[in-house]
Amino acid sequence: WTHLERQRGGFGFLGGPGETQIESDRRMIRDRMAKLRKDLNHLRKTRALHRDRRQRAPWPVIALVGYTNAGKSTLFNRMTGADVFAENLLFATLDPTMREFSLPGYDKAILSDTVGFVSDLPTQLVAAFRATLEEVSAADVVVHVRDISHEASDAQAHDVRQILADLGVSAETGEGPPILEAWNKIDKISKDDHQFERISSPLPDNVCTISAETGTGVQELIEMIATILSDGYISEQVTVAVSDGKRVAWLHENGRVLSSEQDSDNLLLAVEMSPRNWGRYYALH
Repeated sequence: WTHLERQRGGFGFLGGPGETQIESDRRMIRDRMAKLRKDLNHLRKTRALHRDRRQRAPWPVIALVGYTNAGKSTLFNRMTGADVFAENLLFATLDPTMREFSLPGYDKAILSDTVGFVSDLPTQLVAAFRATLEEVSAADVVVHVRDISHEASDAQAHDVRQILADLGVSAETGEGPPILEAWNKIDKISKDDHQFERISSPLPDNVCTISAETGTGVQELIEMIATILSDGYISEQVTVAVSDGKRVAWLHENGRVLSSEQDSDNLLLAVEMSPRNWGRYYALH
């Protein structure tokens, strides 16, 4: 509004039309900021209700996190068969997307694709993204997707760990859910690349090398997730009637059947399941 003059026609205490317009603009901006803050607060409450509802359900939630353009959405599409927008753009994913996918030992699991992280995220953006990033702290397992072919991969990983720590998720302190690292884009690393020796050497227990683009290593990643979720599983022996195929199928879908013996009328099964699934089993009629 610089074209409006500020000195014309005042009565001592009144400014000109330009000054009036500036004050009007400031008031509109303040009102807009207040509305956005109210919307963000409402969004956080809504997501908290959704998380509470999911936690009462028997299905585990796995959250994908990582630096922007690390390949999270491509991996998400690969694991779920979805068609989420995945491009080499800053913040191509702005809102958590959730889909179910197959996980050994569970009838279903939920995979969450989150916003990409960047270094030195401005304070204002942290506040805006906190409503979406809070999904991470409520997950059962966090998968940190890294572009291992990027020359600054370690620096990017440091930034991601710092933001996760701010959210109360840290492998070092043991806060929050367990964290797996998926070293992505190994298909872009040649034998002459400086990272080739690194991915060819023995890896830490919580690391899996993958290519979300080609599918290499994705099944191994899914099995690693299932193994981590099975920590704390309880093994029990149950007797099920041979004719009760529905109950037997339920045990195979929701747990690991370690052994099976049959007599004339019954099956004696050794089954390993989470305490939550055992509760569901004994609630079956």
